[in-house]
Amino acid sequence: MSKENQPIIVRAMRGESTERIPFWYMRQAGRYLPEYNEIRRGKSFIEVMENPDLAFEVSMQPLRRFQMDAIIMFSDILTPIRAAGIPLHFEEKKGPVLEKIVQSESDLEIFRSFDAGRDCPYVTEILQRLSAEAQTMANRPAVLGFAGAPFTLASYLVEGGSTQKFEKTKACIFKQTDLFLKLSDVLTELTIAYLRMQIEAGADAVQIFDSWGGVLSPDHYGEFSAPFTKRIIESVQKMGKPVILFVGNSSHLLAQMNAQKPDVISLDWRITATRARAEIAPAIALQGNMDPLVLYGTPERTRIETLRVLEAFSDRRGYIFNLGHGIHPASLMENVQTMVDTVKSFKVS
Repeated sequence: MSKENQPIIVRAMRGESTERIPFWYMRQAGRYLPEYNEIRRGKSFIEVMENPDLAFEVSMQPLRRFQMDAIIMFSDILTPIRAAGIPLHFEEKKGPVLEKIVQSESDLEIFRSFDAGRDCPYVTEILQRLSAEAQTMANRPAVLGFAGAPFTLASYLVEGGSTQKFEKTKACIFKQTDLFLKLSDVLTELTIAYLRMQIEAGADAVQIFDSWGGVLSPDHYGEFSAPFTKRIIESVQKMGKPVILFVGNSSHLLAQMNAQKPDVISLDWRITATRARAEIAPAIALQGNMDPLVLYGTPERTRIETLRVLEAFSDRRGYIFNLGHGIHPASLMENVQTMVDTVKSFKVS
């Protein structure tokens, strides 16, 4: 694809000046949309996620309604874990529940046999269809793939599901350090293969979600997460595609994120524009970072907060508006519309 035909959001990821601020937001396909809930009625999350027809439709729903600059495929960070052979299901208000956990080095063999094309054919089909659809659009949106970071995936595999305290994860880190590092290494190779498959299927860029990386101190993040995500970033960049790095609750980790040299750093809402400018290299694009719960307020407050974020970052080359985390299921639709309209009408000086 020639430089001129690249989607605006990809140009921003490359640090280029753009005629306006491009935008998308994390978890943009989901329960805050009535059309999504209509499709989900009577079906499990996994049934929708692994059905290419349904997953394609769900991926397209927010684009049709709000015309963002990117379509992110509808899936989950645990998709390759399930595909590798770890039984899991999703429980309402609880999240993923893994029916097998990693307890010894012998448990790692299941991940070494993972073949992305063979084990996740529905992901390939979803991305191929999204890419073909995007190509037909006048203002072509980018198609985004994604994967979980090894640390975040490992935490699920050790804990058996979501957690608030990460006691089992940190016990494994500090008591079975060698096992945790070997698990992270295997998950790194699995993730590289998974993202390579996504890029070959048509993804214009990918995002690495280290959702739980912020539970680590800077030193421990540097030991147990950053080396692995850096390997993934470098591998994907060799494929010629931009990489976004998102770490949840990461206000204390900017230096470590910057050192990995992703194409884009996705900021959570705890990080000010002043700090981001001071600590992140100008060559790295920025994404973010409005608090998603602003969308629980009034339309006028939503407009004010959206403008505040836009004005703070608008003069920086390579900026993409986004939320500081995924949109919440109870977000008010009129506020989402207000946010979108505010971004679209904002003039870059």
